[in-house]
Amino acid sequence: MSNMMMAWILLMMMIWDKNVSFEAPESGYGDEDSDMQNINSDQSFAWIVYWILKYQERYRLSDMATNSLIKFIRYLLISLDENTYSKFPTSLYMARKLFGIGDQIIKYATCQTCCKLYSIKDLPTDKPYHCSFQNFPNHPMASFRAPCSSVITKQVPTNQGIVYRPALIFPIVNIKRQLQRLYNKEGFEESCRKWTARPNNDQELSDIYDGRIWKNFKDSSGDQLFFRHEVSDSHLGFMLNLDWFQPFDNSQYSVGVIYGVICNLPRSERFKTSNIITLAVIPGPNEPKLHQLNHYLAPVIDQFIELWEGIDISTKEKTSKQIRAAIICCACDIPAARKLCGHISARVACHRCEKIANFDNRNQPNFGGFDDMDQWFVKRDVDEIRKNANLWKECDSEDARKSHVSETLVRWSEIYRLPYFDPTQFLIVDPMHCLFLGIAKWIVTRLWIEENRLTMKNLAIMQERANKIKVPSDIGRIPNKIATGEGFSGFTADQWKTFILIYATTITWDLIKDNDRKILSYFVRACNILVCRIISKSGLNEAHRCLLSMVKLVEQQYGPEKITPNMHLCLHICECALDYGPLYSFWCYSFERMNGLLGNININTI
Repeated sequence: MSNMMMAWILLMMMIWDKNVSFEAPESGYGDEDSDMQNINSDQSFAWIVYWILKYQERYRLSDMATNSLIKFIRYLLISLDENTYSKFPTSLYMARKLFGIGDQIIKYATCQTCCKLYSIKDLPTDKPYHCSFQNFPNHPMASFRAPCSSVITKQVPTNQGIVYRPALIFPIVNIKRQLQRLYNKEGFEESCRKWTARPNNDQELSDIYDGRIWKNFKDSSGDQLFFRHEVSDSHLGFMLNLDWFQPFDNSQYSVGVIYGVICNLPRSERFKTSNIITLAVIPGPNEPKLHQLNHYLAPVIDQFIELWEGIDISTKEKTSKQIRAAIICCACDIPAARKLCGHISARVACHRCEKIANFDNRNQPNFGGFDDMDQWFVKRDVDEIRKNANLWKECDSEDARKSHVSETLVRWSEIYRLPYFDPTQFLIVDPMHCLFLGIAKWIVTRLWIEENRLTMKNLAIMQERANKIKVPSDIGRIPNKIATGEGFSGFTADQWKTFILIYATTITWDLIKDNDRKILSYFVRACNILVCRIISKSGLNEAHRCLLSMVKLVEQQYGPEKITPNMHLCLHICECALDYGPLYSFWCYSFERMNGLLGNININTI
């Protein structure tokens, strides 16, 4: 055998031994954790620095303006007493360092084309750097094995000349330091223990602790439960949310955020902004495509793997305490949920059961057909999902990946690296998007208005009636938009909820036909049961029967093409409530509020 042939075979063996990898580079966040200290506020002038930082936050000052303010205050203080104020921060950077703010953030350089992450300290500053990520390292054609090669740095003029800096930054938090911050708060551990003293009623669900997940989730050994009374304040259950929002007016620019919520906290404290951890901010201007999200997930999952094994931190009550944590719930809208857990589009198949969409003669999907419901309304096999997700990584081309996803309904997600994660049960159907932004809006606008069951004259009558209804101030009136545009223009999820629960039956009843009244009554009854702060299991059974009767009646009256993914997914909401308690325990209203707060933050360059 010739040397050339041997070299070719060796090269092919090296190529085919590769596998697509989304792993993040070493960030260094673990190197400094052993000597974590509480916030350094021993200096007598710390309160002045703290006031300046809060002043910046309150009045949305730019970093440049705040930096100048700090330097001016330092000049004044040094003039008064140089010995006392000699260690006053010289810049905004040093002020943040005084309170440990800079240590909370880990920054990566990211490729704007493929989203691959790079350690900033490893990038050269004297020349541009090209992305080396191979999307298809095993592709049969050499040209498709080529790296991305996009330039991930940009020129920045400085006093020393032109240097190269990352063009796009991906920041994530050091979760360990965030937990340290929370455990340093007065009463945090006590709040985490409160769930152990709750009365237990097997027939009622009042919070996440009454759900099947909290009661049945096993520890890594499999011999005992993860959530136990003796570790109630050290074994943490995390709820994750992934979402995108538009931070700028009149501009198409999507920013993604991953939030984390500690479920051990009582519901009254769990979703407070001070207790919600912003785990990562995914840079825009566009959302990463499908599996590209894995690049951003990888460093977050790395930290949760470490948390599953256990970390030691100091707390308000103990000098050293072992903390363990697990992601037990993902609450997202449908597109984000499918990206996060690697499932195929909701237009094609359900992620919880065996239902696959039907396609009509126009190749449009629908989820109609309930005669064989007993065959498909069963939980998907988690082991098979994990196996197929791993096989996706071995696909050597884009066509192979698409074919694999079409056949198996799943692609790889970094969240599968968590050994305990259940991609069907832990991924809930969000009631806010499904029931109110989905079904409520669909019934009114697509079934009644588009099918001319409600005319513009009817909408004007409905608006006039709605204006006469007096509701408590904490509920809020629906806006004067029922008869605006094509009808119900710009209604938010909360406004749709209010409309369905309070207004719909009263102002619509005599304007629609008998079958539409039945559809409305089934839906309103189900929603009234589901939004209760305490739900009985018998109530959940009734709500499920109402939702099932509603979707069957919609199919009967309007055809199977009107059975949308939301119409199908609503049949799983009662299962989610059995797993996680009342809808208040897991719906996405609090995360949407966080998006609004982040979107309103002043940006220096805008």
